[in-house]
Amino acid sequence: MIKFENVTKRYPGGTVAVDELNLTVPPGKITVFVGPSGCGKTTSLRLINRSIELTSGRILVDGRDVTSVPAVALRRGIGYVIQHGGLFPHQTVIDNVATVPYLLGWDKKKARARAHELLERVGLPASFAKRYPAQLSGGQQQRVGVARALAADPPIMLMDEPFSAVDPIVRASLQEEFLRLQQELGKTIVLVTHDIDEAIKLGDNVAVFAEGGKLAQLDSPARILANPADEFVEDLVGRDRGYRGLSFVTAHDLPVHPVPTTALGASTADARAAVRDQRWVLALDADRRPLGWLDVSQSDMDTVDTVESAALLSVGATFTGDSSMRRVLDGALASPAGYSVGVDADGAFTGAVSTAEVAQHLASQDRVSVEPL
Repeated sequence: MIKFENVTKRYPGGTVAVDELNLTVPPGKITVFVGPSGCGKTTSLRLINRSIELTSGRILVDGRDVTSVPAVALRRGIGYVIQHGGLFPHQTVIDNVATVPYLLGWDKKKARARAHELLERVGLPASFAKRYPAQLSGGQQQRVGVARALAADPPIMLMDEPFSAVDPIVRASLQEEFLRLQQELGKTIVLVTHDIDEAIKLGDNVAVFAEGGKLAQLDSPARILANPADEFVEDLVGRDRGYRGLSFVTAHDLPVHPVPTTALGASTADARAAVRDQRWVLALDADRRPLGWLDVSQSDMDTVDTVESAALLSVGATFTGDSSMRRVLDGALASPAGYSVGVDADGAFTGAVSTAEVAQHLASQDRVSVEPL
């Protein structure tokens, strides 16, 4: 557990970066610090490992004041991940990951064995071990940075905007990988971001910082979305917070219904007959897994005899009963047919639901309103 008690950081000249901060970071959970630039979230993070020294107050880690421990020894027991991975450019990947074990006096064989294990755990092949950081993509460098932070198996990890320097697709992949690792490892993690969506997705708890280094609200993501503490928090989470709140509502009781279906190789005449007066038919494979949507109103349908994969448009994100209603709604909005496609545990088609039907279901359940619709 990490506890801030009346923590203040004041710089020469009088600028206050953190102002009388009181908060508790629970063990084994992810606590996200979020807020606008200059609100003190990164400063607060760096006060934990004393890469910045506080002006007044106390920070306790498992009941021990961090200032009672030599700063270097403190940092060796806390994993630290920053933007771009912060890797040493003239060291190989394997030696980057083994940095802290080397500093702790591990023999080279043991340190490298641990590094190889962690590269595999963060999803990098063994062949990357001898590469240098410049030979890796941004996402791969971030994975190495996470592996290095985990190398000495620290109970605490600090992460300063670790995914902000990569493109959105890689970022989403890294976030999923990070959540999977945390489920396995159960570290106490403090993560800084300026992105409220990332905070909601990753955090067990979210600490919202306001300008002047003040804590505006500390709560679960769902409660921050449902009950912002003040106008500042309300503005930060946005007017579409009801939509974001769908991340915490599952689709287990969402009714789905059949839609016209066909198969690859089926005759286009049969596909058209299946839809009757509708436009879209869903193509399934032999195991009834969705392949894509076919628009039977296309003029070139008259020139082909069978349903071909080249004519199919993306199904988008499918969902199960355990999926969030946000995923269901996203799937419907992204679908060319306007339907989100449900599947079972084996990926087989179970039914579909339209955007309007999602909104009606939420209204009937007295859930979060979907105002953007």
